[in-house]
This record gives sequence, C-alpha cells and structure tokens, in this order.
Amino acid sequence: MSRLPGAGRHGTDGLIGLVCNGQAGGRSLGQVCALEGGRWRLERGGETRGLSRVSPSGEEARAAVSPLPTLRAALALLHPGPSLLVTACFVAAAAAARHRLPDPVTALRLVAIMLPIQLAIGALNDLCDRDLDRLVKPWKPLASGALSPVVAGGIAPVGFAVALGMAATFPLPTLPLAAACAAAGIGYDLGLKRGALSWLPYWVGFACLPLTAGATVQHLTLRVVIAAPPLALALALSLQLANSLPDIEGDRRGGAGGLAVRLGAVWSRRLSLGMAALAGVAATVAAPALGQPVPVVIAGALPLVGVSATLALRPFPRPFLLLAPAVGIFTAVWLLALP
Repeated sequence: MSRLPGAGRHGTDGLIGLVCNGQAGGRSLGQVCALEGGRWRLERGGETRGLSRVSPSGEEARAAVSPLPTLRAALALLHPGPSLLVTACFVAAAAAARHRLPDPVTALRLVAIMLPIQLAIGALNDLCDRDLDRLVKPWKPLASGALSPVVAGGIAPVGFAVALGMAATFPLPTLPLAAACAAAGIGYDLGLKRGALSWLPYWVGFACLPLTAGATVQHLTLRVVIAAPPLALALALSLQLANSLPDIEGDRRGGAGGLAVRLGAVWSRRLSLGMAALAGVAATVAAPALGQPVPVVIAGALPLVGVSATLALRPFPRPFLLLAPAVGIFTAVWLLALP
C-alpha cells in the first residue's frame, strides 16, 4: 500500500479525516481500507495534506477488510444455501414425476447434475461481480482477497463439465435441458442481470428444472411441458426481484440497469410479492384441468400466498430468504400433485 504523503510529518496516531470519492470517514492509518481504484486524501484541520492510491494487492489491503477463513470463504463463494435448495427441488421433481423416490444411486446421479451447475453459477457470479463487490460488498470472498479469482475461474468450468457429463449418462433430452439450465446461469452472470432482461435466465432455469427432472426418469409429460413455463415465469419474476431488492442502490451506483433497478424498490417489492401470490392462485385454479387434487395444490400454495401477504403487510429487508423456501415447498407439492 502506498504511503500517504505528509502522514509521517504530522503525528497521525489519532483519528484522521479520510475522503474517498467524496465520502468521508474517521480512520487511523492502520485502518485505511483497501478500495481498488479509489483515491484517498488526508485532511487535518480542513487542509489537504496528501493524496494517494490504495492498492488492494498487498497484505495490508487484504487484512484491512478482515477476510474470512479460507474454508468459510470457499463456502460463501459457492452460495451453498440456494444451491442446495435448487438441488433438493430437482431431486424432488424427479421423484414426483415417477411418484416414487429414486434409488440412492440415481439420487446421487441427480445431485451430480444440478448441484455442480448451481455451485458453478455461484462462483462465476462472484467472479463477474468482484469489481462491483469491492464497492458495495467488500466482505465477499473475492472482493476481500480471501480467495483468488483463479479459484472461482477454476470452479466454474469444472462444475459445468461435471454436470453435463453426468447429464449425458441419462436418456435424452436430459443433456440439452441441463445445458439450457447452465446456459441460463452463465448468461445471467455474464451480463443479463444488468439489463432489462435480468428475469429471463431465472425463467429459463425455473422452466427447465421440472422438464430436466422428468427427462431423467423418462417421464416428461405434455402436461408439465405446457403448464411449467407460465408458472415458472411468475415464480422467476418473484424470486429475481426479491433477490435483487437489497442490491438496488449498489447496482445503481455501479451502473447496472437490471429490472429491479429500473422499477425501483417499491414497485419491485410489489411485483415480486404479487407474482408469488398469483402463482399460488393460478395453480389452484388450473388444478382440475391438470388432473391435480385441488386440496393438495391449495396446501402447497398456502405457504407461498401466506408469506407474500405477510411480507406485504410487514416489509422485510431480504424477502428472498422467506420467499425461496415457500417457492420450493409450493413447487414440490405442485409436481407431486400431477397425475
């Protein structure tokens, strides 16, 4: 880290005024945080003493943001919560398609399709966002320097290769559908999330999940092919907006223009909760046409509609944390209810 000119001549053992890109904060010299590309100036009594650029490449920069221990950082990079949730839904969807649990070997093979895809998407996401994360989420593994970008760059292709290799061992059209899931995540990470079509990869991924699961057990029915995409669209919009809500201001400062940024926090929240409730109601209405027991579908939809109503009455800063499990329960019950 480069030295602050004049710092050694003015006795800066106490707190000093630091200004970075127009934002001030009290810091001791030993607490100067590393912000790549940021410019800091030292002020004493309103007088500027010096200007320097802080480099994030040294040990001081990495220590300044308290990096996570390596194991914890690696887990954070992989986004294990959402990855395991999606994988569980995928295995449940395969079980629902055949109305029986897969044997242990088949279950592990199913996990080996979806889990590596999800882990690879998570690693690639952090790799693509590392510059923005240094500004708005400096605690994240790559932004803090706790892990090298090379690690994420290695995990992503290996994860996709393992998943598609395993998908190739199942009957067609498992492989192209799994590839579509992977492509949706890659497209999102590489730039779609920063534009008006940020919801599209979510939709493709949600729609392909039950279709891929049905293909693995050779039970891909026309009912699922017709009903899954519109239902997936409502759920995808709901979760994508809910997931983006906490990041709207940071994304706006970073120049991203995703759907949530364009709508703003108020309308993003309204649309997210409205789409979740709509999915539950629509599935209930369509249940007789799909040959599903209406009480079973209602039982699956109630948590989703209930969470949406609760969040509408009592806003929560991270609604995704509550909506995602409700969507998972609803999806599993809806698939199980299919004849």
